[in-house]
Amino acid sequence: MPNSNPSSPPSSGSLTSPAPISKRRRNESSSSSPSSSFPSSTKTNKFFLIFAFLCTVIGFININFHHLFHDEHVSVTSKREFSELHFQKSREEQRENYRKKMERAKEKYGLVNKGDNIALEAKNSLNTGSASERNNNNEKNGLNKSGSDHKLAGLKCMEKYGGPEDDYAEKEMSFWSDIPSDAMYKSPFLGEKGYVGGEDEKFLTFEPDHGGWNNIRMAMETALVMAHAMGRTLVLPPEQRFYLLGKDKEKNHFDFGDFFHLDSIAIEHEGFNVITMDEFLDRMGKSGKLNDIRTGKPAIYSGSKTFDYLRKVGTNPQWDPMKCIAAFPSSVGSAAIHELEEIHHNIMSGKDGRPHPRCEDFEGKPTPVDAPIEERMREMLAERDDICIYDETLQNAKVIHFPAQKETRLLTHFYAFVFFADWKADLWSKRFVRDHLRYIDEIMCAAARVVQAVRRRSKTGSYDSLHVRRGDFQYKKTRLDANKLLEKSRDKLEEGGVLYIATDEHDKNFFQPFREHYDVVFLDDYKELLTGINGNYYGMLDQLIASKGRVFFGTWWSTLSGYVNRMRGYYIAKHKLEGYEDGTMESYYFFPDERKEQMKKYYPVKKPIYMREFPTSWLDIDKGIEEMHQQQ
Repeated sequence: MPNSNPSSPPSSGSLTSPAPISKRRRNESSSSSPSSSFPSSTKTNKFFLIFAFLCTVIGFININFHHLFHDEHVSVTSKREFSELHFQKSREEQRENYRKKMERAKEKYGLVNKGDNIALEAKNSLNTGSASERNNNNEKNGLNKSGSDHKLAGLKCMEKYGGPEDDYAEKEMSFWSDIPSDAMYKSPFLGEKGYVGGEDEKFLTFEPDHGGWNNIRMAMETALVMAHAMGRTLVLPPEQRFYLLGKDKEKNHFDFGDFFHLDSIAIEHEGFNVITMDEFLDRMGKSGKLNDIRTGKPAIYSGSKTFDYLRKVGTNPQWDPMKCIAAFPSSVGSAAIHELEEIHHNIMSGKDGRPHPRCEDFEGKPTPVDAPIEERMREMLAERDDICIYDETLQNAKVIHFPAQKETRLLTHFYAFVFFADWKADLWSKRFVRDHLRYIDEIMCAAARVVQAVRRRSKTGSYDSLHVRRGDFQYKKTRLDANKLLEKSRDKLEEGGVLYIATDEHDKNFFQPFREHYDVVFLDDYKELLTGINGNYYGMLDQLIASKGRVFFGTWWSTLSGYVNRMRGYYIAKHKLEGYEDGTMESYYFFPDERKEQMKKYYPVKKPIYMREFPTSWLDIDKGIEEMHQQQ
């Protein structure tokens, strides 16, 4: 892990009120005649009233303008509505401008003539330099002439969020890469006119998971990957209140644009379309363009019970992640579907003499990412028997809908459920999530400030971290007392070192046994660095800060702990740290005892899928970039 310790950023300034308008002068003499003083006083009053009104209007406009364009906390809808209203620049125009930039990049990387040395240029396009280095390179490449490049590539904290320095923030927090060629990839199922508003446009809708934030995030990731795989426009659920996210009185209703840069992804990726639920219902629901899938008759949206309406007009594939893998053919047509069916049949029947695949067969022995379909499917199936194919019936459905209900709940990791016949598409989807579905800059920068402060507190520049889940956690076996937690983790933690604890335990005295051995800190100890941050982001901040620990101990079955390990895996792989070759890391679990060292060995996807994250999501996923270049 990086051990940088740059100089502390300047303290953020506070907003100051404008100097008050001078008080009106009192009449110098109460005996002054009204005829001589009143007109002058009236003119003065009018002047100051007009001046005050104009100042108020200008200040209001300035604050709102700044809020919309500099605060990542604003929803996608608000940003687009303001942009289109005042600048007449639609999403399609922005995407067209970005496409032209990508064309210039393709020319730069020699992609017009496929016989050129693409492998060398592809490596150059994997931009892992500092923020300043990348900006200089992009100026040379013609990507930065309009003042911006890949919006999601860097991490700029100083100007907008008061620190830390951009280079430090990016080096410390960035686990993603900038791969321009990935932005050009399209699903084979995206029709020629499958763009937003096009004749071939089809849709994918879904209902957010009813669990906590990380369950919601997992379902969203899966829906997003499937939408692109199907060549469908992703329809975001309406803004709503999420379970356990109600800590901030000013804002406690959210859409996914409050957490991820979905607007930037849609603009930057030609093959990915995303719209709001309001836009979908206005264009398709209220106009009677959708049919009831049971009666075949037009179904007009009435303005209420949105999810009931979606269940009426959307085809539910009835895919259960615990029973099958969602298999995507390599191309349109029945031949590609039959290929998947035949391979699955051969595996299940033992045609080649091998028994049904077991998880134990792959422990410590990952299947190569570019292996033949059959070998990759064997590992993916493991404890599942069926494949759920995106067949021609589903391909022809106008709307695919995934309800959050029993047996179709998307409580799964996208990479553990979605299977691609084309191994390059599989790795692309994993890079897509890694490089684009990261938290908004406001959250990333706040986490970077705390990480920097925790490192400065440490004599060695490093710290260890724990995630202790208590609160309403349904798995009561994990609710160990502090002495037991200490006993199970002490052999891996640095005695006397700084220990960051991410927890939902309100009584911090609970951790007193740890204080006797470590310099214990919590997020609450750094509130001065979080001014203006929505309290509902604190769980995400805990994740990010804990992910930077030298050693990490997590709570088994917790999807928060799981995501900490995935981010650690991304970072290790990007910087080629210890464990990058086999997907392992210095992460452990308190309980059960037999799970303590799960992250010290390669394990394939295993049920229940949500209990942890698996190294197949980050191991060797940058392979095949050259082949992706050649296809474009």
